Amino acid sequence: MKKILLGILGIIVLLIIVGFFLPSKIEVTRSLTMHASPEAAFEEINNLEHWEKWSYWNTLDPTLKTTYGEQRSGTGAWYSWDSKDMGKGKLIITESKPSSMIKADLDFMEQGTAKSWYTFEPVNDSTKVTMGFSTEFGMNPFMRWMGVTMFESEMNKAFDYNLNKIKEIAEAKE
Repeated sequence: MKKILLGILGIIVLLIIVGFFLPSKIEVTRSLTMHASPEAAFEEINNLEHWEKWSYWNTLDPTLKTTYGEQRSGTGAWYSWDSKDMGKGKLIITESKPSSMIKADLDFMEQGTAKSWYTFEPVNDSTKVTMGFSTEFGMNPFMRWMGVTMFESEMNKAFDYNLNKIKEIAEAKE
């Protein structure tokens, strides 16, 4: 029994040590070209009320409660969420350049903060929309393990979903 406990303790210590060598920052970007104008795609992301139609995260908890600030689009617009499954948080658009770029800060409360960005690049008669996300895990080896094992793949799944939904909506406007 003592050998088993020492073996388990050794594995835990090893995992913690390895955790310190894992990346402290995760950055994910995804792009999709859509047959729509930059304005059509930009409008879907710049107006926070539109996110309910395309955001992957809204599909995960039907009881998700969203609260919007007075301003719903552009620099300074914000919304907060409260979810039994996903916790609480707040997103604030920190910069918005029409049909070109949007930057936002995310606050996941106890889970930390992140940055996100969206760019809209005209390509012939289409638009290449890129979504990006980055977060720092600091010195926490457990968060670093989570980042490597789950976080990046879940963000890729969310971005693929979001981009395809935005494409569907933006192309329907044209």
